[in-house]
Amino acid sequence: MPYDALYFTSLPDWVTGLSRVPSLPFWRELNPQLTISDQPFSRVARPYQVASQDVEQALEQVREEGYLQTSPAIPPEICKTLSDGVLTIIKHGLHPIFISLYDEFWQMAASLSEIMEPVLGKDYLALGDFWCWCVSPDTSGWAPHRDYQFRGPVLREDGRPTIVTAWLPLTDTDPLNGCMYVVPQNLDVNYPNDLHNFAIPAPQDIRALPARAGSVLAWNQYLLHWGGRCTKWAKAPRISVGIYLQSGDQAPFVNKPVRFDEDLPFSVRLGFIASNVLNYHQYHRYPQEVLRMCFDHIQNLPGFVSLVPPDLRHPMADYLDELSGT
Repeated sequence: MPYDALYFTSLPDWVTGLSRVPSLPFWRELNPQLTISDQPFSRVARPYQVASQDVEQALEQVREEGYLQTSPAIPPEICKTLSDGVLTIIKHGLHPIFISLYDEFWQMAASLSEIMEPVLGKDYLALGDFWCWCVSPDTSGWAPHRDYQFRGPVLREDGRPTIVTAWLPLTDTDPLNGCMYVVPQNLDVNYPNDLHNFAIPAPQDIRALPARAGSVLAWNQYLLHWGGRCTKWAKAPRISVGIYLQSGDQAPFVNKPVRFDEDLPFSVRLGFIASNVLNYHQYHRYPQEVLRMCFDHIQNLPGFVSLVPPDLRHPMADYLDELSGT
């Protein structure tokens, strides 16, 4: 079983444990230092402060090289609270993606305007399309790939993206615990005409991106990137989250928009998690019990059937027939 699926099966009673997932009291008791409310964005006081030189470099770099990276902007106490929460979730036999049930996860995304507005424009929004990693010894981040899953205008004429993957390390990350690696867009021989080709003729063009906790990394849909392998010499696991952020002046790229002036109920967050786990089932091969849980919770999203990967729609149809007694 792929290691990502093992998060769900680490405890002897893991199948019974899945029944705790829809319990709001369970999550509040599990991480009392974190909060869950219907209005997480009402308590976003001000955006994170980003050094002006970081903003200037980020705008130039994302146009030329396809990615940006800042010095730490997310406060250390937020990083520690969330990373501790991830470790607690894993200890209780659940996947780190469930950290997104907490307000602080979403407040973090909403507080990036100083770096994201120059890139995406004002009133950028998040998508309920995200992941969380805890890369520990003998495991690794995801293999080389591009996030090119959406069709449409993903770059403006001046080179600024209309959608980015915001990748936020909650712990320090370096080559020993699996930091990110990229091939800058201007050095990628396969950009823009052969995006399905991940060959790297000149390995010297690979760039490691060690980052301190709280830094902000983001890249466009075309950037070739991957996470490294964690070694036993690492001082701590690499805990990080990635979430799509997009320009607010166009329709959402996927029907899971999160606007920072609207409510975000617990049930919708469960639906997002379910949708994302189903999306990545093809890579991680989650147990059938996990898929059934996801089929339950994805129904919290409008138009949920369109969010189910095509190869899972028939099994889901069978499951829905079972629920309805037909």
